[in-house]
Amino acid sequence: MSSATLLPNLFRLAANRRILLLQGPIGGFFRQLADWLTQRHCEVFKINLNCGDELFYPAHSPRTFAYKDNLSDFHIYLRDFIQKNQIDAVVCFGDNRAYHNIAKQICQTLPETQFWVFEEGYFRPFWVTLEQTGVNAHSPLPRDADFFVAQLPHLPKQADLNPPPVRGGFLPVAQLAMRYYGAMYFGRRDFPSYRHHRFHEIPHYVKLWLISGCKRAYYAVSERWFVNKIKQGRFGRFFVLPLQVFNDSQVRIHSDFGSVREFLLYVLQSFAQHAPDHTQLLIKHHPMDRGFIDYADDIRQFIAQQPHLIGRVHYVHDVPLPVFLRYGVGMVTLNSTSGLSALIHNMPVKVLGRAHYDMAGLTDQQDLADFWHKPQAPNAKLFEAYRAYHLNMTQIHGSFYSKVNLPT
Repeated sequence: MSSATLLPNLFRLAANRRILLLQGPIGGFFRQLADWLTQRHCEVFKINLNCGDELFYPAHSPRTFAYKDNLSDFHIYLRDFIQKNQIDAVVCFGDNRAYHNIAKQICQTLPETQFWVFEEGYFRPFWVTLEQTGVNAHSPLPRDADFFVAQLPHLPKQADLNPPPVRGGFLPVAQLAMRYYGAMYFGRRDFPSYRHHRFHEIPHYVKLWLISGCKRAYYAVSERWFVNKIKQGRFGRFFVLPLQVFNDSQVRIHSDFGSVREFLLYVLQSFAQHAPDHTQLLIKHHPMDRGFIDYADDIRQFIAQQPHLIGRVHYVHDVPLPVFLRYGVGMVTLNSTSGLSALIHNMPVKVLGRAHYDMAGLTDQQDLADFWHKPQAPNAKLFEAYRAYHLNMTQIHGSFYSKVNLPT
């Protein structure tokens, strides 16, 4: 990518004339995006795969189609659709869903058709991501410090690196999820062959989201004391272990671990064997997993076999991540964007999966056994260049679950 032709990804997408949208994030963002692209003289097409898609992108919208056949036939249908309608770019949310994997494979064989992916923001919570060909570990950007340093003087300087907050959090996501899965469930007869990327029985989700809401209220009170103990230095020298959503495609696709539980036990074993006796490990449950899974028994059983860890390993749910980042000495992560939050705080980060930010100069490249003893902090100038590049090129200010601030 030449520095003379730097253009934010959103405007590179809008340079195409005929654009096809597949599944977007739950909520109205893809309808908002279609209006924005139309204002820029793009012709926008949409394929809905279930009634949840149709709830937020109605079937009566211009150039909107419904695919109701088997997943096994989607490849033929989509290739024909792209060629018949002369599609210049295909856009989706997440590049690991079965339908989107098929779309990516097709675009790779059609050099005139680009493949674009939206994803949750790399620098959450006030950003969303857009990259061409793939996101996260599938990002096409070099894992090379020199690339980002060289681009810094040529960036368009359009992004405010500290934008105002946008509405987000648990409730907006929960409300949209309930509406989406409700529409998908009650309209399942209209799309009998649809295959979702997650378990989607509505009674199952209602129960788990209700449990999650109750747990959120409970932890808000019961863990308040934990924050004060961190601020008072009661944990001394501690490392942070943020857990990811149990069914996150980041775990399945971008790591060699079979599950979050397997990753957790691996880190616990390393900590037990190699961490200095005066260090502690603070494990943070993912907030979107409150009602779905819990690792307390796994941690208790492990500690029972490692008595020297008693009082040194702590498991919490709703303590805000920035509290850990201000006082911890290092983070171990699979490939979570929490690693980027840690880098913002100049915290050493050890990545055990595959992540777009895992490169020399940003993350610690030594073995985990050595990381416990001498964690290496990121290069501040490199991280400034890396962050500035993404915020100007691949990130858009906003939240899928309230409003994305598309430029006027």
